[in-house]
Amino acid sequence: MFDNRIHAEPVADLHEDMAAEQKARATYEHLLNLADDPSAKDALRFLREREVVHFQRFGEALRIVQEYQQAKKIY
Repeated sequence: MFDNRIHAEPVADLHEDMAAEQKARATYEHLLNLADDPSAKDALRFLREREVVHFQRFGEALRIVQEYQQAKKIY
């Protein structure tokens, strides 16, 4: 979820984003288990997969940020 605040903790923010994606995925999974309509199930599968992709992209961003923070900086 995006907001207008400025954050100084990108690692914490990315962890929060990843948690939100997991929560959304779990919600879609639960709704998918309750749904009977094939069209609704197709839409829920799409949304669930989108959350998985978002989670993966946030994970990649987290790795990049952590590598950058750990790199020795010479000025």
